[in-house]
Amino acid sequence: MLRLLLLLWTSMLARLSGGRRRPRDDRDRVPAAVEYAEVVPDPVVLERDARMPILINVVTGGSAGERPRGVLEGPDGSRAELGFDRSGKAPYEEGWRAEHVFLPGTATGTWRAVIEYGPAVHELEFSVEDAEERDPTTIVDFRVVPDPVEEDGPITLAGFLRAERSRLRERRVVLSFRPEDALSWSEIAEAWTGEGGDFAVTLDAWEQGWWRATYQGTWRWSDGGHPLRSTRSEPVFMVMRSGPKTRSRFSGYTALPSSTPAGKLVKHSGRLTHETPLDPPPSVEWVAAASREVTFWFKPAGGSWSPNPVGRATTTNNGSFTKKLPASKSGEWQVRYSGQSGDLKATPKSCQVRVR
Repeated sequence: MLRLLLLLWTSMLARLSGGRRRPRDDRDRVPAAVEYAEVVPDPVVLERDARMPILINVVTGGSAGERPRGVLEGPDGSRAELGFDRSGKAPYEEGWRAEHVFLPGTATGTWRAVIEYGPAVHELEFSVEDAEERDPTTIVDFRVVPDPVEEDGPITLAGFLRAERSRLRERRVVLSFRPEDALSWSEIAEAWTGEGGDFAVTLDAWEQGWWRATYQGTWRWSDGGHPLRSTRSEPVFMVMRSGPKTRSRFSGYTALPSSTPAGKLVKHSGRLTHETPLDPPPSVEWVAAASREVTFWFKPAGGSWSPNPVGRATTTNNGSFTKKLPASKSGEWQVRYSGQSGDLKATPKSCQVRVR
């Protein structure tokens, strides 16, 4: 009798929920990861005798059961704890924000924000400098054409890098993308400026969302010219005339340990999901993308992405993947999925690994 009552109760709950979702078990949980982090503004420019507030924006994936923890470390050995508050939520992602104020007399140079979330550790370096140290730059007239674009059609990202006193030919500009319903940005491509600071790159569009362009700047006499400050364009939203049929999404990508001796193996892990429609439309649910090949790419600090994948893995039945790869240099690792079996490509995810 008790068993019958339990079955009736379970059946009633399924009808009330529409029977559309199954409870998650441990295999469905996304690994805890720092998906993205940024300091705003970057660089931090100090004015004489003035206080300078900054924001540290962090996007986490998965659940570690607590908020992220962080600390700022200065070139003079100074430290400041960071307190994060929730700032946003998206499928498999949560946004967090911490505030800090640099006081007059703050040490200039390279600062580091160290962010911990569960087992994941993310280190973010940024510059704190005097106003006279480097010349400002701007990215103007950044655009995405055509707008709107047909699904899977080509788009051109273009704009101009401007500075007052410097030659702007052959400057590297990074193009980054953020899906419409996501919080984190991912580096997608790079372009090099022409004689007049113009840049352009053509890509295939796979999902509606935001694009922006970033110039990293130069240090004093690093290329024989006047030192330039980094800059970032305003985000531009790209509209697709017909939405993607089956989007794909990475979540919980980590590369651990994030700091390691040279030559040691680093474990890359995460999960790949894709959307499936629910009734009534346009509701969707993100489910495991099984038996998909993902690839791993590497960019050494100050360098460019590897021309070919440095590793491959296949997702399991619950969409998870794992791959151990040796780390010989400090730099950025990225996992990519180019789409297969009716899926569209996924926005890449990146992790920093520091080699001691």
